[in-house]
Amino acid sequence: MAKGIFNNFFGASEETDQERYPQDANPQSVKVNPRKVLPMNDNRLPDSKINIVEPRIFADAKNISKKLINGDAVLIRMENVDSTTIRRIVDFVSGTVYAIEGNLQQIDEKVYLCAPQNYVVNGDVKNQFYDRSEKK
Repeated sequence: MAKGIFNNFFGASEETDQERYPQDANPQSVKVNPRKVLPMNDNRLPDSKINIVEPRIFADAKNISKKLINGDAVLIRMENVDSTTIRRIVDFVSGTVYAIEGNLQQIDEKVYLCAPQNYVVNGDVKNQFYDRSEKK
């Protein structure tokens, strides 16, 4: 009775919800698993990679930056590059690392590790590298 008074007051008809919204012909067509749990925030990238790059000229810095922007870490080995070009490459790549809030560490005189924000680099890689070398 209260429903009828409510419907009359707001101008709604007496038709039921089932008449207004007919049920699907096949209620089994949509399967719902109430136990399925989905993470609300999954920051891991399943396709993350660490690329080892050996640039020869300054133009190779653009390819390194593209890899970083795509979410991949890059290990840069510049054994066959002169010191002026090394400085230019490091300057260019460090700008990219800063823009993506990543991490850039010098591991050796001509070896650098660049990692985007989704990678965690614990500690000073250069010191850890030399500590292991001295113990052998």
